[in-house]
Amino acid sequence: VMKLAASFLLMLLEVLLLPETPLSAEEALASTPGSPLSSTEYERFFALLTPTWKAETTCRLRATHGCRNPTLVQLDQYENHGLVPDGAVCSDLPYASWFESFCQFAQYRCSNHVYYAKVRPPRVGTAVPSPGVAVHKSVIPFLGALTPPSGRHRHCMNSGETPVHIK
Repeated sequence: VMKLAASFLLMLLEVLLLPETPLSAEEALASTPGSPLSSTEYERFFALLTPTWKAETTCRLRATHGCRNPTLVQLDQYENHGLVPDGAVCSDLPYASWFESFCQFAQYRCSNHVYYAKVRPPRVGTAVPSPGVAVHKSVIPFLGALTPPSGRHRHCMNSGETPVHIK
């Protein structure tokens, strides 16, 4: 089963690394390394992970090998314009909009079966602060609702939009 999962992910990466269609002006501006994909880019990205068994396969690999698996690192880099963000990230989930790291977000997305949740930039004029105190990652839960300390989630508060998740 793991060989099948690994071969699927290698095939997925080959497709991801193919030349893309030209980006719109908006997408070109948003394609800064470490920034989230645009809506159009996410549509293309998630199309490669449908039907859901493909996303589930990716999640099984993440559960068994962690976020540092080289294949998953490449996938995470693709989702973030070539550079996995260092530090906290925002999501489009109305009930869990702030995560300690991209890895924590990816694990949450898998464990809660919200495979098509998106990373999104913080509100305009704000930055996503990382915790001031170092906390061991194993102490920070990635299951259930997440509330960052000191109201840091305000930087990630959703604009009232409900995320669209492909079934």
